[in-house]
Amino acid sequence: MISTVVVGYGLAGRTIHCPLIRRQRELRLHGIVARDPELRAEATATWRVRGYADLDEALTDPEVALIVIATPHKTHMELAVRALEAGKNCVVDKVMAMSAAEADRMIAARDAAGRMLSVFHNRRWDWDYLTVRKILAGNEIGRPFLIESSVCRYAPPRGWRGQARAGGTLLHDWGAHLIDQALQLGLGPWRRLSAWVAPAPWPGIDSGGHGRIMLEFEGVNFQIESSRACQLERPRWWILGTQGAFAKRGIDPQEDALRAGDIDGANEPADHIGHLHRMLDGKILDTAVPSVRGHWDEYYANIAAYLLDNAPLAVTAEQARDVVRILDYACKASVERTVIEAPRM
Repeated sequence: MISTVVVGYGLAGRTIHCPLIRRQRELRLHGIVARDPELRAEATATWRVRGYADLDEALTDPEVALIVIATPHKTHMELAVRALEAGKNCVVDKVMAMSAAEADRMIAARDAAGRMLSVFHNRRWDWDYLTVRKILAGNEIGRPFLIESSVCRYAPPRGWRGQARAGGTLLHDWGAHLIDQALQLGLGPWRRLSAWVAPAPWPGIDSGGHGRIMLEFEGVNFQIESSRACQLERPRWWILGTQGAFAKRGIDPQEDALRAGDIDGANEPADHIGHLHRMLDGKILDTAVPSVRGHWDEYYANIAAYLLDNAPLAVTAEQARDVVRILDYACKASVERTVIEAPRM
């Protein structure tokens, strides 16, 4: 078994990483790093594991083979580099880093150490995303020319997520997942990018309230939208193609089910089922599309398979760096109100 330590016992560490790690037979939740003594005591009692006051304490433990970093975005680069230099394999919660330059440094540390570095883009196993992949791969709407991917809600961000210095813009949160999904759909290289971020309506929040990125691929525009200030529901996906269209509402149900203690029991309400619209004999045919049921277990199952059996890594650091690079361009485009051409490779 791979002895694993989770660094950070906030929402992500407590409700997502610890339970998902515990579900894997090949991984052993060995310890948790939490600076606050009361929080550390709570974590060790809940999971019956070792508690560490800081990362250095965990890195000196010879039993530890895998470090999972679930801390504010601004700390990812430093903590990952330290873990890798200490000879530990490393998983970093998304977003990988605050800039592509930081991501480059993390990859260099991985290469120098000869260890694994992956980023927790677990939403590649979301039901809605997998359903979209199936529809596009099956050519069910012809050639897509507009894809809108949105996660919009009305609620102020909690804690450090509302502070740009600690977490970047709101696009560095949900937006990072949506960018990763866009890049994994096989649309080819992106050509141009534009973006904007509107201020949050709450005092003390400087990470933005509503943001959009428009990625232009060959023949298709992909709009990414993330909001904390949206008081009107938007579809999770809205896709137009030359021979049809697809729309789906609702966020993947696995996170809520995981927090409730039963991710295997995840289910989505009937009004979240996607609908495919196609013209047939002069009439629009509306077909309900059952969701492809992915499972977040696949992420850590792949980490274990990579470390134990040399299986291909599902989420590579290079892929995660591509996401960060787009976020860099999006921030520049938003501030300068300009359109950015993709760099020539």
